[in-house]
Amino acid sequence: MFDRYRFEEQAYSGCMSLLQLSGKYGKARLENACELSLQHIASPGYKNIRMILESNQDIKENKVNDDQCSDVQAFVRGADYYGGKNNE
Repeated sequence: MFDRYRFEEQAYSGCMSLLQLSGKYGKARLENACELSLQHIASPGYKNIRMILESNQDIKENKVNDDQCSDVQAFVRGADYYGGKNNE
């Protein structure tokens, strides 16, 4: 955000607005929304991050990642259990 403004002090109000979102949505959700916005938007701003939080996109993104992790840890029975080689 500081690169958008000519003087660093001009960006302070925008940064404070972002930080105030943590009061409403929580620090973890704000962090997730910022990461998500940086992945998809070249230079995200307050409105982009606020819309991600309002539409709960940061939560959906985390659920998808959790589902992917649970697949890795699943217990799977082998071909022998289902009548593979030895059970014909």
